[in-house]
Amino acid sequence: MRNAVRKLMGVAVLGALAALFALPMAGAGAQEFIPGEGPPPSPECNVTSFSPTAPVATFPVDVVVEGTVVQDADITLFALTPPATEPVELASIHVTPGPFQISGQVTGPSTITLGVTYGPENAYAAACANENGVTTFEVEAQGATRPPAAAAAQLAFTGSSDTPSYVLIGIAAIVVGAVLVVAARRRSHLS
Repeated sequence: MRNAVRKLMGVAVLGALAALFALPMAGAGAQEFIPGEGPPPSPECNVTSFSPTAPVATFPVDVVVEGTVVQDADITLFALTPPATEPVELASIHVTPGPFQISGQVTGPSTITLGVTYGPENAYAAACANENGVTTFEVEAQGATRPPAAAAAQLAFTGSSDTPSYVLIGIAAIVVGAVLVVAARRRSHLS
């Protein structure tokens, strides 16, 4: 009987160790790109040109972004046009490694952001940046000053995509603890 309890405890400890190492990797899910709040710039997505570069006299105007990616990705063009407080998706394309071009139309002075998502499952979302690490581009109106972007757009990304993994590890720890308590009680009753 003691051998059975020892084997059960050994299996429980090995299971707990496996959960500690395997679950954080398995539970990592797709991160959503939120313009202004999302993940950091991706070194795999480079913006090589943005237009219009000069202040615009009349709206609506076409925005064109060109760049390169090093692997298959989904590129999404976002615009935040005040007084709106949430970015709007202007266009979305799937690209293969190499150069890409994406365009959309804005109706007023706007802040433009380009999101990139890699992979169909456990996707990684990030922001495309130019050679200086800039991830937002401005479309300005001639002779007008634009109010600053919403304060929420300036916050850093602080979320965690590992929460489900940590919950599973906690549940595994409770199960291992329960097995150890049962084994200890059983052992004391046999003695």
